[in-house]
Amino acid sequence: MDRLLTELNLATEYRSDANDTIQDFYVPCLERSELYRRAVGYFTSRGLAAAAQGVAALVAADGSMRLIASPRLEADDLNAIQKGYIARDDAVARALIQGIENVEDEIVRDRLGALAWLVAQGRLEVRIAVPLDETGAVKMGIYHEKLGLFSDRKDNVVAFTGSANETSGGLVDNFEAIDVFWSWDDPQKRVGRKVDNSERLWSNNTKGLWILDFPAAVREKLLEYREASARTVPPSPAVRNRWEHQDEAISKFLEFERGVLEMATGTGKTRTALRICEILVRRGEIDTIIVSADGVDLLEQWHAQLLALNATLPDRFVVFRHFAEYHERERFSLNPRRAILLISRPALAPAMRVLTPTLGGRTLILHDEVHRLGSPGNRSSLAGLSGNVRFRLGLSATPEREYDEEGTEFVERHIGPVIFSFSLADAIRRGILSPFHYYPLEYVPDENDRKRLQAVYRRSEARERAGDPMSQEDVWIELAKVYKTSLAKLPVFAGFLQDHENVLQRCIIFVETREYGDEVLRIVHRYRHDFHTYYTGEESETLRRFAIGEIECLLTCHRLSEGIDIKSIRSVVLFSSARTPLETIQRMGRCLRVDANQPSKRANVVDFIRMPESSGESNDAESPSGDLSRRRWLEELSEIRPDEDGQ
Repeated sequence: MDRLLTELNLATEYRSDANDTIQDFYVPCLERSELYRRAVGYFTSRGLAAAAQGVAALVAADGSMRLIASPRLEADDLNAIQKGYIARDDAVARALIQGIENVEDEIVRDRLGALAWLVAQGRLEVRIAVPLDETGAVKMGIYHEKLGLFSDRKDNVVAFTGSANETSGGLVDNFEAIDVFWSWDDPQKRVGRKVDNSERLWSNNTKGLWILDFPAAVREKLLEYREASARTVPPSPAVRNRWEHQDEAISKFLEFERGVLEMATGTGKTRTALRICEILVRRGEIDTIIVSADGVDLLEQWHAQLLALNATLPDRFVVFRHFAEYHERERFSLNPRRAILLISRPALAPAMRVLTPTLGGRTLILHDEVHRLGSPGNRSSLAGLSGNVRFRLGLSATPEREYDEEGTEFVERHIGPVIFSFSLADAIRRGILSPFHYYPLEYVPDENDRKRLQAVYRRSEARERAGDPMSQEDVWIELAKVYKTSLAKLPVFAGFLQDHENVLQRCIIFVETREYGDEVLRIVHRYRHDFHTYYTGEESETLRRFAIGEIECLLTCHRLSEGIDIKSIRSVVLFSSARTPLETIQRMGRCLRVDANQPSKRANVVDFIRMPESSGESNDAESPSGDLSRRRWLEELSEIRPDEDGQ
């Protein structure tokens, strides 16, 4: 399947002291490129090796490469040319050969071998740029623009500028700093200018430069770096694709056609799902896509992603929306072929009723945050409506529903079982998610909490006597709410901030209720004034301001638990923590996103751990054992560091 540069979430800058530039930038771009244009300055063994970074990925994508470099002409060369002792072509060839002779560095030899393989296969064209003075004579100096351009089959272009500062330490590109920009979001038209400059240079239409074809003698010298045995791929340093789990997930779904991808927040669930959509469309197996989710912010994000997907499809689909102020479900129902419907879950059932066996056999239904599908309301409205749908895909960080076996079973019947898992621990080890500091703040419930707990038990007993008993689940939820809103946490948090004020920078605080949030804000206000609340019904403008840094600290309830991707978030504070991992994983995921602008990022997770009030406290569902189990789990996760090789 063709992959496009527009799929990438690029940073505007990569620095070798903080980023893995090969894995994070070169390889993902080369995997999606039809043509790679590179200018490297001096034609030397090290300069060429820098240009060869990650070219195995280019070959795998069936791409080709253009390379422009400049010879290192010495004063003696210039004198010989000027006096006619040696032709300038010969002088250039001699300088080029000297630039790649006597290589001892194994990494350099390996990358030169990669370029030699490309030359031998006709996949690499090399041209030489020689500076000229005003009279047209060769002069000292080099063409030193140091530019790179990746182009995919849709003519999307990623440009980068920067240089490799080589050292004598034996490593190629010990330090590299590059600036990046891309054609699909380039208001200053920088990419177009770079492409134009590159093409004029390649065709020898740049003032002050003489562009000549690669001398045959230098080609033969470079080809000496090929290994004697024939190779089908160029030699290249082993680079693990940290996103290979997405390919594994795609393969699993295409094999089973139904099921849930259990992927930790930030590991690319959406991207994986979009690639599945594209593959099925290109195979001619689906005509209709339905994407279902909860929450306007999440649905709006999906809309942007679906529009980008639609632009890559061989034949465009019509994209309909049915959520918030959009009411396009009926238009979809009139003609669901070659259509994508993005719809809120409560409105889904009528849309599914139009899927006859014929239509359903060529439909993919995609449920984001699929654990929400098992709610009582959804079980009632959607029962039996998936039978005609061939392809059923669910996405979630943790598909099991808290306290709800019946809902979990419904998800499995409606969508399918979990067919692929990629956990938080896997993602941290792979370097996809950030490692984190864990701060478990211990508290003991106070007298007010005990009174509220007794009130829950009294209500339960009263309803039992009235013949309308509370379910065990309802009792657990009521008890949990008491602990989630315990005022005993507040002084503990205030004391913690005295030594950890920085936690409130790029921070989300999760609380259970607005009233409790007001109490927390009184503490936050002692340290910061650039905070805001974000509750259900509030404008998305608040979220936008938080995303761009106008607001540093955001206080919210459930609304930001799912789907929101703001990579600059560094901390989450969990006043409201659940017994099961689902909600904790979702909320932690807000701060564990890797951020290219914070390359050494280590996130902060602040949690509240209820301690036993006495040694004889019961061990029921809402006893401290739940908090202590979560503490052990998060402490273990916080010890994980990214593996050096991504394994």
